[in-house]
Amino acid sequence: MIEPQPAADRPADPAAEGGDFDIGRYLGIIRKHKWVILATFAVGITAAVLWTLRQPVIYEASGSVIINPRAPQVYGNKLQEVVQLGTGSYWSNQEYYNTQLDIIESYDFAKEAVLRYKLYDNPALVGVADRDRSEKERIAIASRKVSSGVNASHKEDSRVVTIKVRNRDAKLATLLANDLIETYIESNLEVRSRGTGEATKILSSERSSAETELREAENELYQFKKDAGLLSVSLDAKLSLIAGKLEHYSTALSDARIKRIEVGAVRAQAKSSMGTDVLESPVFALTEDTTAETLKSQYFDERQKFLELSETLGPKHPAYQAQKKKVDDAYAALQREAKLAMHELDDRYAAAQAQEQQFRAEVDRLKQEALELGPKRIAFARLLRLKKGAEDRYDLVVGRLRDSKLAGRNKLGNIHHHQDALAGHQVAPRMKVNIAVAAMLSLCLGLALAFGLEYLDRTVKSAEEVEGITGAPLLGMIPAVATGEDPAGNVKDRDLYIFQHPTSQAAECCRSIRTNILFSGVANKLRALTVTSPSPREGKTTSAIYLGTTMAQSGQRVLLVDTDMRRPRLHKALGVPRGHGLSSLLIGESSFEDAIKTTDIPNLFLLPCGPMPPNPAELLLTDTFSNIIGELRERFDRILFDSPPVQAVSDAAVLARLSDGVVLVAHGGKTSRDELARAAHRLAEVNANTVGVILNNLDITNRKYGYYYYQYAYGQNDTNPTETASGLT
Repeated sequence: MIEPQPAADRPADPAAEGGDFDIGRYLGIIRKHKWVILATFAVGITAAVLWTLRQPVIYEASGSVIINPRAPQVYGNKLQEVVQLGTGSYWSNQEYYNTQLDIIESYDFAKEAVLRYKLYDNPALVGVADRDRSEKERIAIASRKVSSGVNASHKEDSRVVTIKVRNRDAKLATLLANDLIETYIESNLEVRSRGTGEATKILSSERSSAETELREAENELYQFKKDAGLLSVSLDAKLSLIAGKLEHYSTALSDARIKRIEVGAVRAQAKSSMGTDVLESPVFALTEDTTAETLKSQYFDERQKFLELSETLGPKHPAYQAQKKKVDDAYAALQREAKLAMHELDDRYAAAQAQEQQFRAEVDRLKQEALELGPKRIAFARLLRLKKGAEDRYDLVVGRLRDSKLAGRNKLGNIHHHQDALAGHQVAPRMKVNIAVAAMLSLCLGLALAFGLEYLDRTVKSAEEVEGITGAPLLGMIPAVATGEDPAGNVKDRDLYIFQHPTSQAAECCRSIRTNILFSGVANKLRALTVTSPSPREGKTTSAIYLGTTMAQSGQRVLLVDTDMRRPRLHKALGVPRGHGLSSLLIGESSFEDAIKTTDIPNLFLLPCGPMPPNPAELLLTDTFSNIIGELRERFDRILFDSPPVQAVSDAAVLARLSDGVVLVAHGGKTSRDELARAAHRLAEVNANTVGVILNNLDITNRKYGYYYYQYAYGQNDTNPTETASGLT
């Protein structure tokens, strides 16, 4: 099998060279399907005209109002409106305007206008057929008709809102537009008036409830203060007083405790010295008593006198006895004074204990009183909060009630007249616009259909497709020949076109194909070639005649063999009898001289089919047919077998094995890619040498096919093969 041409040797795709977008290709698609596009365009325009003529005439009337973001502040900014007309800030203006547009276009608003002006009795709005209906039904019918024709719009950075009404009656459209404007202005004020009145009733009832709640809270707080003894002093003041006393008595208790400890220590020391000599007892020093010092001085004086008398007088002397008695009396007096001092310490200790206990009891009492005030403080705070909340609620209700009453007297709104609706003008149907839209849509639809058909077209149309599907090179393209069939259905003029028009573009293309085949067979001499196609009626017979004609014109002896023994046609195309032919040779009823016929084309001979046998495939598999091919190789330079289609019967596969190569013919724009792929696969299964593919019957006026024509036809040095490749003859 001949290898596909390298990428550098193949004709370049102009679409690929120009990038993904090839305008010539798209223009070619448009030219190809121009009648589909024109038909779609004509149908679209006609449908638009007919549809427009059938549409009713619609009139539109428009008026406008000015919607201010806020209503006039008659009472200043301190008065809070119960029902706000407008917005409170610049940032919410757009939302407010959009809401108003939705209200104007709503069914409920249309119903309000219908009821306000009794439009349900207007014969122009409610038809004669509906006038016998109930009032409720007529209101619903009129409301639907009005709301369906209303459109409201608002320009950005403007306070003007336009209200448009469409209707079949121009006068009715104007009437409805003005009625809607009046209804919108009045209903806006009624919303505030109605809302303010309802708010006043609610606030009046709420004021009585708030006042009762406030009185109950005040009474409850008074009773609590009375029970807690807080009428003359506040709870915080009483807590502060208790805290001061508690601090004072806590300090006093601490001092009393220190004093009791000190007295106790002195008393304990005094008690421990009671068993010693009274003169050495520290009790007098601890009590700080001056009487004891006087008694001690008297005792020591008397005792000194006694010691002096004892030196001069004896124990029995009355003076001795008297002085001794004075000493004993003085000592006894000291002992009595010591006991008295001890009793004094006991009294002082008892007094210190009693004082400490009194201070402790007072501190405990104050602490208990402070603890008892804790829950009272919580309860007092709760009652204060209740009273404060009741006061705030009462003040709020009273203030809002005052604002509501003042707002109810304000009759100024935020919506004003801008322009009344004038006479309605026709807005539909718009013939020019509809035709323009229909033209654009139908043209787009026509183009979409054209490109859709092109996309769905699975036929082979380019060299890249052929080479990619078959793996074999494209040998060339044969353009469509502008000749028709005669009344008898013969196509002889078309089959002999190359011979009769040797200077035509078709002839040039065929010579280019001949050159490609001859040069591709330098290494492997292609003496015998099978010409076949994937399916019937793809131009293989005509292509074989064209190829044989160009080869014969180069001086070679060329034989056309009609091996399509089911539907033979070569004898008709070349004008020779079919009586003796290939089938006669196969069964031995004729000689080569009788079977091979000469034609009007020099050097071109024909071996017709002969009588059609019942089993062509079996005849081609015989040794006789192989021997016939061998004999023909000796007699002719080139042998071209016109084979049946590859997919129809197995004859092509048999001939492909017996010949030197296979030329596959595909009908451009007709042969599908799948058929070509199956044919190439079937030939590959029998190891056939596929020389290449010929694209037949193409329109070379097409930019893309014309480009390949110049590459394959005029790009070759088409000289006589006998001069450039004499070894092939």
